[in-house]
Amino acid sequence: MTLRVRGRLSKPTSPPAHPSSAQGADPPTRRTSVRITNVYATPWRLDEEPAGHLGEHLRLWRLERHYRISADQFPAVVCRQTVTPDALSFKRFKAAGQVREARVCLFRLPTAQIIAVFSIDVDCKLGDTIRLLEDCYFGDDVHIDQATLEEFAHTTAEGLGADTGSEPAFLPERHQIVFGPTAPAADHADELTQRLIYRADLPYQSQHSEIRHPGELNRRPGWLAAVSPYVSVVCGHADFIENTVFISAVQAVGAAAELRQIRHAAHRAVRLFRRGQHADTATIAQRRHLLERISDELSDFQLELSYSVEASIDLGLLVPSLRAESFHTALYESMCLADRAQTVARMLQRLAHAADAELTAIESIERRADDDRRIRWTVAAGFVSTIAIPSGLIFAFFGINASQVDPRRSIFDHHYLDVYLLVALIVALGAVLYVALYAQHRARSHPGAERVKTSPGPGTRRAAAPPG
Repeated sequence: MTLRVRGRLSKPTSPPAHPSSAQGADPPTRRTSVRITNVYATPWRLDEEPAGHLGEHLRLWRLERHYRISADQFPAVVCRQTVTPDALSFKRFKAAGQVREARVCLFRLPTAQIIAVFSIDVDCKLGDTIRLLEDCYFGDDVHIDQATLEEFAHTTAEGLGADTGSEPAFLPERHQIVFGPTAPAADHADELTQRLIYRADLPYQSQHSEIRHPGELNRRPGWLAAVSPYVSVVCGHADFIENTVFISAVQAVGAAAELRQIRHAAHRAVRLFRRGQHADTATIAQRRHLLERISDELSDFQLELSYSVEASIDLGLLVPSLRAESFHTALYESMCLADRAQTVARMLQRLAHAADAELTAIESIERRADDDRRIRWTVAAGFVSTIAIPSGLIFAFFGINASQVDPRRSIFDHHYLDVYLLVALIVALGAVLYVALYAQHRARSHPGAERVKTSPGPGTRRAAAPPG
């Protein structure tokens, strides 16, 4: 292609280097040390949303714009603290002169949960980091001065005003990433990868491994990526790809912790539901209040499941990058988050259906109780009318000026006994009639025993009889 500029021909221009080429804007990271990044879920919460976005702390190149647009759906950096190598000590790893740099970072997820990150750069070979991986996986095997890593992160979170409670320990969910500056030789790459991922210097059989290899991150020579539920290995990639991998790990660890908490909450709700079924002394109003509370909690759980776990599974909708999405998908599949989220969703749905059915049964009981109450009032009103109307007629008869009324006789004179007996008979017949009708209605409304079993087995539900 030639360009004419001011009447002169310019020299042919060469096309710009492709962004993903080794000579373009995507060279391998210039870091010569091995970086191990450890991501830990915590039970701590920070209500205050931090200012800024990920692009201010991590190099994301052209992807920074996409992370900024959807900043409210990604983790946010709340603290980044450098740790001097001299302050570090390990249980197994011999760090003498090998630690180049270390950092402790705290991220806040959109759910307000805090994720702790410990990143360390060491000058050694990839295979020599197995003991370091083992120490870092258990946060209490790493010490910063006199405090364990967990205690150090807990103190840092407290200083930020987070709700940390009294327990400094991390949650079970965690993930480790080994970033190598260059990929190992192809002839022993698989062997080295499995030793790092399983944190053991032992032989293995590849056909029985759960290690995944994302296609896009292994597409070119010199690239390597291996993913497992707890450890991943990424070598030979640019730093902005390493940062997208790191962000995905933070999201996955937070989603796994949130999913486990929702599952525990669902089990607490079902235990509460079972106790309510077997509480023979509970009133209908108490049972209704309990079921309404369970239904309200279930709706909150379903909302958190959708927006805190399921929404984070799809990265491609927010960040159009084949390599970033390839690792993100492989990691979530390796951790089985989508399948586990569906399982928890079914648990919540079935418990919600059971609560709705129980509420429907209670509404039916309440309707029958209302019908009984109306009938009792009708019987009472009819009984009073049966007594009041004849009595009123008698008193009216004695108050009129008629030949049958002898002013010389008392109202209680035996002369009027026949009239009184007739009125008493009418009153008695009316009372018997109303009682018989009410008893017949009760027999039709509540056949059998007052409490009837509606389902067999240990989870038997009993329908309580309406209040008398």
